[in-house]
Amino acid sequence: MKRMLISSVLAYYKDDVINIFEKFFYNKERLIKYNNPTGNSFLAILKNPQISKSSQKFIRLVNIMFLSDVLFIVLCCEQFRKAEIVNNFYFKVPDKFGKLISSRQKLLNLRNDIAHYNFKDFEKCRQEYLDVLLMFEIHMGHNVKGILEFPKFKDKPSIKTILLFIKSLRPDLLDIDPNKDDEMEYFYNKHRVLMDLCDDIALYNGYEPKELPSPWTILRQMYSIKHDSKPIKEIDIYSLPLFCNLKNTE
Repeated sequence: MKRMLISSVLAYYKDDVINIFEKFFYNKERLIKYNNPTGNSFLAILKNPQISKSSQKFIRLVNIMFLSDVLFIVLCCEQFRKAEIVNNFYFKVPDKFGKLISSRQKLLNLRNDIAHYNFKDFEKCRQEYLDVLLMFEIHMGHNVKGILEFPKFKDKPSIKTILLFIKSLRPDLLDIDPNKDDEMEYFYNKHRVLMDLCDDIALYNGYEPKELPSPWTILRQMYSIKHDSKPIKEIDIYSLPLFCNLKNTE
């Protein structure tokens, strides 16, 4: 997120970036958070005469920013809400930003529970955390491998059910033919993407990490589906009884 923030903002504001975000960086309450025994890490960059370029200061400031401030600048700063910046920053630009803005505290809570090993609160809020994390990942283009919606099953799905869902949206991940693939590295990467997606959907639907299948189990099931003697008809994922309504991630 920091990398994407830096690239999208600098592409638009270039070396005027610190002046544009001056109120954000010099906010008194924000500066207090960056106090340390040797001084203030924000001011040490802002007032450093050896860093002459505003763009270089911006890069260093973003790299030390807390997640709360990264989310604030992305979701709450008017200076960020330029079409050129937004289109560069988001993989999938939200139609409306209200849901992302209202969910940023939950994302921070998730980060804090993980960072402080707060397993009790994590388990209590697990489904909310997964929903929020998935929503942000979809808009940021991370970890979802081209699938913009995850299914929410009525019951804990089998690995075959998950793979059939993936097949309905990303058939290329199962239609792997090493004899036709020029680059073996890409062939193995498709396997990795398939396994990552399978794990993500399983976790989203109630699996515990210890219950996740081995890579070999996933691949065996993949080849079982691929080489099934009965042709698999194209399925309408919204009509299957196994599925609830897919949640809208907008």
